[in-house]
Formats: sequence, structure tokens, C-alpha cells
Amino acid sequence: MKRNAVIAALTAVAVIGGGAAAVAVSSGDDAPATASPADRVSLVSGQESTAPADRDDDQDAKDDDRDDRRDDAKDDQDDQDDQRDDKGAAADPGNVTVAQAIAAALNHTSGTVLSADLDDDGDRRWEVEVATGGSTVHEIEIDSTTGKVVRTETDRDEDDAAAELKAVQGAKVSARDAAAAVDATVTSVEFDDGHWEVEAGEADWTVPLDTPRASREG
Repeated sequence: MKRNAVIAALTAVAVIGGGAAAVAVSSGDDAPATASPADRVSLVSGQESTAPADRDDDQDAKDDDRDDRRDDAKDDQDDQDDQRDDKGAAADPGNVTVAQAIAAALNHTSGTVLSADLDDDGDRRWEVEVATGGSTVHEIEIDSTTGKVVRTETDRDEDDAAAELKAVQGAKVSARDAAAAVDATVTSVEFDDGHWEVEAGEADWTVPLDTPRASREG
């Protein structure tokens, strides 16, 4: 029995990973017929991109993290600057500390120190007030770099000098002790209103006359 239609050839080509599959079908008794373009079926399957769809979101997150780190670093720097100000880093007393300036002044003129202050003008000198009795006060200027006495001035009618001298002479805490009570670079120590006032950078401190304990003002 003669068959009217014979499937002569079936060719399949498959390309894995994004290739194509083609199937050609021909009919006839003896020779395969050439498949027309309409008979050809092309199947194309492609791999979808494996790139993450949220790549932009990841980049934004990285940018945010970098900005946060920069902000944290700036905050840390601001904190360090504040600490330096509290410890008197903004003031530059040269090579001579307040204690050394007081010692140099007393070595020059024996008495009781009422104040020691680092002058802010171009000379950068320590001005130390030494009371010697009655209303007499000697102002002794100390070079802040060399520690040498560069100038002296005597006032024999200083207001309140006698009362201040009496209070300080009877105190347990001297000007030098008050300055040492502040853990910072002191630029001024002065007896005022029954206690010592100490300046260190941007911070002000008070020290009582009976104990070397500093309390920050404000």
C-alpha cells in the first residue's frame, strides 16, 4: 500500500543558551521537498540578563554610607576641636607655663601672687602681680619664650590689695595650686571675690581657697 504522504526528513537544530531551533518538514514519495519559508519554524530562546535589577539602589546605598562616614568624621573632628579649646590649645603660652612664670616672678620679687595672666598683645608676656605688704603690688612681666623678667612696675596704692593679700596669705590654695588644679593649658589665674578664677582656652574655672578642686563655670 502506497502511502500518499511520507514524512521524509525531520531536522532539528538546537542551540543551547540563546540559540535557535529550526524544523524543516517535506513531503513526497522519493525526494524530500524543500521546505518553504512559511514551513520553517524558528524558535529563539534567550537568557535574560542576570544583572540585578536593583543595581541603582545598591549604588545609592553605598553613596549614603559614604556620606554618613564623612559626616561622622566631621563630627569627630568638631569634637576634637572642642576638646582642644577646653584644654587651651587655642592659646599659645610659648615655652613658659603659668607655674614657671609665677616661679620666675617670685624669684625676682618675694611676696604673694595675686594673679598671673598671659597678655594677648604681640609681646606674648606673662603679667604676674606680686603683693609684698600693705597696698603695694609689683607687676612683673615674664617673656613667655625665655622665662626671663623683661619689665617691672610697682603700684604702692593698689585698691583692695591689702584685703586680697590677707585672704590669699591665709588660704590653703595658692595661685600656682589653683592653676595646677585645672587639667588644661592655663592662660590666666586670678584671685577674685573670695576664690581663684582660672582660664584655659575657651573654658573658665573656679577654684576655692581651701581645696584645689576646679569647677567649670557655665
